[in-house]
Amino acid sequence: MTIADVPHFQLYGEGGSFADPGFVHIETIESRSRLTGWEIGAHRHDTLDQLLVIAAGAVAVTFEGVKRSFDAPVVIHVPAGTIHGFLFDEDVDGVVITFSTDLRALLAAGQSGLAIVADRPVAQCLTRAQAERFGPLVGELYRECSGHDLGRITAAGWLVGLLLVQLTRAVRDSALPLSGNDDRARRFRTLVDDHFRDHRTIAFYAASLGMTERSLTRFVRAHFGCAPMHYIHRRLVLEARRLLIYGNHTVAGVAEQLGFADPSYFSRFYYRMTQERPSATR
Repeated sequence: MTIADVPHFQLYGEGGSFADPGFVHIETIESRSRLTGWEIGAHRHDTLDQLLVIAAGAVAVTFEGVKRSFDAPVVIHVPAGTIHGFLFDEDVDGVVITFSTDLRALLAAGQSGLAIVADRPVAQCLTRAQAERFGPLVGELYRECSGHDLGRITAAGWLVGLLLVQLTRAVRDSALPLSGNDDRARRFRTLVDDHFRDHRTIAFYAASLGMTERSLTRFVRAHFGCAPMHYIHRRLVLEARRLLIYGNHTVAGVAEQLGFADPSYFSRFYYRMTQERPSATR
């Protein structure tokens, strides 16, 4: 199997399109892994992060070909685009929380400490005191995701944020995060974050990474499941959503901040990417 052959899923074994920015899902590890002999094969999620909170049992984790084993209690963060797999003990007790990368980015905006778990895999063993902080949050998230109360989507999003805060604190105190064996994916993400407003050409990104345009295209498709320009456009849309939802800007003002000389062109671009008018998001 080559990297291009690694399957892309929404939830494991399930296809799907670009996730809604507020998407949050929670299920027990047993509910899906029992059906596959407790093994989750190598795969990745293009627009979804996952957080595994394991209270009992053991797990072997594979990130980008690097395999390590952990005994509970342990929390694992898998950012979008990471090739990963798991082998669980049959007595495992834990949950898998799946949420959109857009949600994580929104939660981390202005919170530089959350960068610890922003773009790299983390597997963090917990002390008993740390583990006790996760349990109530997981329980509340279950209730919000399974109920129909007013504001449940917002509540679920903030609970995911609180779980990430707890993980970040545990990492800060004693962490040895796992990282993939190819640093170019992180460097490409960083370049896009730094320059997406500048509307640079693919040639610029390729030269910055010491690659040809063709090799960059193959690399980004393999790691992120899309062409480089589409990845950049998704980053533009994410920033546009932030400004439209959380900023006090007109559509024309957002277009200007994102480097669009023509607000009408920005509106067409935004609609093409989201099937929604900027004014509706605002």
